[in-house]
Parts: sequence; C-alpha cells; structure tokens
Amino acid sequence: MKRPLLLLPLALAACAPMMMAPNASTADGLFLQAATGSNLFEIQAAQVALSKTGSDPVRAFAQHMVNDHTTAQNQVAALATRKGVPLPKMLPPELQLKLNALSGLSGAAFDTAYAREMVLSHQLTVSLLQNEQAAGKDADVVALANQQLPIITQHLTEAQALPGAATPASSTP
Repeated sequence: MKRPLLLLPLALAACAPMMMAPNASTADGLFLQAATGSNLFEIQAAQVALSKTGSDPVRAFAQHMVNDHTTAQNQVAALATRKGVPLPKMLPPELQLKLNALSGLSGAAFDTAYAREMVLSHQLTVSLLQNEQAAGKDADVVALANQQLPIITQHLTEAQALPGAATPASSTP
C-alpha cells in the first residue's frame, strides 16, 4: 500500500519537464527558478541586515541589494510569466536555513556573517548567470542573464569590500 505513495514523487518529477511551457527549455526554466531563489534570499537577507546592523556600509549595501534584487526579480518574474515557467514563492530550504542562521546573530557577528554570506551568494549567482550564458537555449532567458551578470558582478565586488567579508587567513607559527 505504501509503495504507490513512494512512487508519487518520482512520477511528479518525471512530469516536471512537461509542465514547463513549450517556449522555455527545462534548463532555462530551472535557471529562472534558481534566479528567483537567489533574488528572494538576497532581498530577505538584506531586510534582516537593515533591521540588525549598526554599520553604515552594511546598511547602504543592504538597501542597494533590496533595490537591485527587487528589480531583478521583477524582470525574472515577467519573463517566467511569458514563458509559462512557475516560480517558487518561498526560499529553498537550504537558503531558508542560512537566513535563519543570519537572523539569530547580532552586532559585529551578524555584520561579518552577512558580509561573508553575500560574497558566497554572489559568487554562486555569477556562476549561475555564466552557465546560462554558455548553455541557455532560450534567447530571451540568455539575454536576461547577459543583462544581470554585470550587476551581480558589481554586487560581488561591493560585498567583498564590506567589513569582515574576507575570511581571516589562518596563522601558522
């Protein structure tokens, strides 16, 4: 009796490519979904930073992230709607865990963790955009990646300049 229930997720996963719109390849649709997760994380982490930080550079960076990633997500959502690609409304579980961890910090510990997370997150997003540029099939989705890559690369540079962003070098006697 339990076996059919265990097979249900596999059946749904097999149908996922068919649920994508005919205008977007599965890989392009997955890119739009991943970009959404990234944007949602950047926005929500920045909102936490705005409420927790006492650092002017962190506050300015966080506000910049809210503004730019909201704009980026609006562009992703508009394209996904045109392509018939469903987007997640919530953070993926692994990003929610990171957000929860950040939310539990305060003071300098928060600022350092936020700065380091922004570096890592933007490095991953740069890779995501570069992969779409190289392997994307849908011209509109590739164009979106081309448009957003310089912005995200600039965010990475800005994140690397935040106080505490650099991982301390290990000292060996």
